[in-house]
Amino acid sequence: MDLADKLHGRLPPDSVLTLLTRAELSDFLGFATIRRPARGEAVISAGDPGDSMMIVVEGTLKICVQSSSGREIILDYLGPGGIIGEIAVFDGKPRTADAIAAEPAELLVLQRRFILPFLERHPTAALRIIEMLCDKLRKTNALVQDGAAVPMGPKLARGVLRLMQDHGVREGGAVSIGFRISQTDLGNYVGLSRENVNRQLREWEEAGLLKISRGRISITDEDSIRKIAVGIDRARSP
Repeated sequence: MDLADKLHGRLPPDSVLTLLTRAELSDFLGFATIRRPARGEAVISAGDPGDSMMIVVEGTLKICVQSSSGREIILDYLGPGGIIGEIAVFDGKPRTADAIAAEPAELLVLQRRFILPFLERHPTAALRIIEMLCDKLRKTNALVQDGAAVPMGPKLARGVLRLMQDHGVREGGAVSIGFRISQTDLGNYVGLSRENVNRQLREWEEAGLLKISRGRISITDEDSIRKIAVGIDRARSP
């Protein structure tokens, strides 16, 4: 079984790879290598040479930067089909963020010197990568907007809903984030302290809006969480 067969059915339909024909996919994967980082392993670090991009096949990557005060700021989480390092494909400059495996992962690694000629031959794939860059910019803008004068409850609710949208797994009447996330990391993702995240999640759990088990968050009352996210029903949201 070649790599194209191995990937069939394992990536989401909006992955850049799904836009390629079988011949294009075989051409693309002909220069790919596989990397399998363990949980907590740094995949790339800010300042590293921008000489490759990676596509997530399995697992989740945490994308983060360090603030001027040394606090970690989490920009995004990437699951299967997600791409990291695509900016380097176009400008070749050093990495601007860290990527850390939030759980054991499998990645396709593609060197810039091979990708550029491929994208010249297949401009549709280049357009899809640009679309992904635009999507990341929108998410970053959302994080900035949520960080400005937004109360704790709506800020946390919006962050949880973003994670559910991108990584949600439906189980019966609930939807869970598809990977374990600590309350510290959740706070770094939405711009709140761990203590505030813990207090708010506990209140929501007591109200029956969600459940927390071994680092996994499951929303059991999605409608109420969405109302909190837009500032409605603040009796449940400080």
